[in-house]
Amino acid sequence: MVLAVGERVSHDTFGLGTVVAVAGEGDKSEATIDFGDYGQKRLLLRYAPVEKL
Repeated sequence: MVLAVGERVSHDTFGLGTVVAVAGEGDKSEATIDFGDYGQKRLLLRYAPVEKL
């Protein structure tokens, strides 16, 4: 999955979030996502249960 800064996503546990940073490529791609009440989380996109909205 490819994400860009500013995109909105949904996570199974943390709910709705906004991508604030993206780093790496391919299997090593990770995103920092602001989930509001849950704070910012840095997730490895290969494993994260994240869906683009």
